[in-house]
Amino acid sequence: MALFSRTPDAPQLPGDVVSLMERFGRFEFDPVGTDIDASDVWSELQAPFLPFAQSDPEGLARALADAVLPVGGFALFGAARTVWNLAGSDFGSRAYDAVRMAALEFFRANGVPSNRLSADDWRFWQENRSEPWLVGRPRPTPDEARIPALLPGELRRIAQLTEAPDSNVVYVRAAPDGRFTAVVDAPTSDTDPTRGRFEWASADTLHGLYTQIGEVFQTPVHWVADELRLFIPLPPSRF
Repeated sequence: MALFSRTPDAPQLPGDVVSLMERFGRFEFDPVGTDIDASDVWSELQAPFLPFAQSDPEGLARALADAVLPVGGFALFGAARTVWNLAGSDFGSRAYDAVRMAALEFFRANGVPSNRLSADDWRFWQENRSEPWLVGRPRPTPDEARIPALLPGELRRIAQLTEAPDSNVVYVRAAPDGRFTAVVDAPTSDTDPTRGRFEWASADTLHGLYTQIGEVFQTPVHWVADELRLFIPLPPSRF
């Protein structure tokens, strides 16, 4: 039984729509971490829905909602992003909102931190829900953290973002003005692998600097120094 009513002569979705939406959802969430070829995404996962979106965007939203809401998972996010892409960012409907919220609930239930959401999805959550996204552990006190003092001239490695050989690496050091600075070692650009270092954040104390870094990371990255781990409020997400 359809969750959202549709006219009998409305366009039909492909029979494998749930699989297509699941694949698209995974790609949209983590394009680098999937085995989906980016060059095939439009032709295989979006273009087949374009005529439906152009002729009846509301019908597309209702049909996708009927297909993915009973199934859940990444298909929810794929359907929400499909409507966003093909019907436009200003499109709104009861069916679309239901799918979008269900996708966000799916991420929340699996421990995905809010920094993995788009600005628009985060705004949608805040406008429609009053409860916090996730509740992490409180930041440690200076006595609980016990961060070793930096030696003069020391550049201390505290995090590596991914397991890739060219991953960004985060260091901390004492600045000449008495403050403490986080320094990122990273490739110059996507086309220039030459590595360079730039200052990312600073604070009056190491405790304050580690607090900033933990709030940005939210969940552990690939490698985290023990002294920083206490400042990361959330456990790893399930994805």
